[in-house]
Amino acid sequence: MRLLLVDDDAMILDSLKVILSKEQAIEVVEVASNGKEALTFLKKHTVDIVLMDIRMPVMDGIEATTHIKEAYPDVKVIMLTTFKDFKNIHQALHAKASGYLLKSDDLKTQISTIKNVYHGQAVLSSEVLESFTQTSNHLELTERENSCLELIAQGYSNKEIANRLYISEGTVRNVISMILDKLELRDRTQIAIYYWQTKR
Repeated sequence: MRLLLVDDDAMILDSLKVILSKEQAIEVVEVASNGKEALTFLKKHTVDIVLMDIRMPVMDGIEATTHIKEAYPDVKVIMLTTFKDFKNIHQALHAKASGYLLKSDDLKTQISTIKNVYHGQAVLSSEVLESFTQTSNHLELTERENSCLELIAQGYSNKEIANRLYISEGTVRNVISMILDKLELRDRTQIAIYYWQTKR
């Protein structure tokens, strides 16, 4: 897989490049110090995965990820950061990042996440997931919202949810809007991901 590293810390870039290049399955094709440089590189070169820091000058990782996914939807982005707060995790998910790692995660976790994301899985490291769920537990969903949440995760349509809960489809749509707003999620897919990750 072809990998682009993006971080404003030159020492981190050098270390990651040396370490990841030792993996037979990984080719580090370039490094960039901010999101704008990453986008410039992607205009002329093909990569499979971008390993992206969040806090950077010129263009941060969240904004860069948004632009990358709009212009190159097949490129997968993994956030690699020191920040594990609820806001940054949600912003990364909104930007369609496929993974979220901490720089404190061990090397084995980082490499396995890169490989899993390459093969189509969305991955949050265990520490990120723990932080995510602990914070989200403070977000109060009503009994009806929780019922809708579970049925969406199980793949039911709005009509099927309405029939099961004995409510109208319009009410289902309103409840889904409330869930998206409370959990700061983008769509049904993220609702499903949220449900199954918090049930682990």
